[in-house]
Amino acid sequence: MIKARFFAQLAEDAGCDTLELEFKAGVTARKLLDELEPRIAAPGIDTLRHDVVLLSINQVMAEWDAELSDGDEVGFLPPFSGG
Repeated sequence: MIKARFFAQLAEDAGCDTLELEFKAGVTARKLLDELEPRIAAPGIDTLRHDVVLLSINQVMAEWDAELSDGDEVGFLPPFSGG
């Protein structure tokens, strides 16, 4: 099982803050979006595909081509800045 978590505006756009998906071997974070698409209506899925969305795997910042493992938690984060 893979847990997808959405934060801030991304949770609003997705219509939820957490979804669980069946694990499939060889799935990357980018391919996970294809698995999420039937469960998240537009414009939410379109927002997640935007290149400024940040990604974490098990609370560590990660690249979109990272391969996922069973039990991973994938976080989708909006861009942020500090001041």
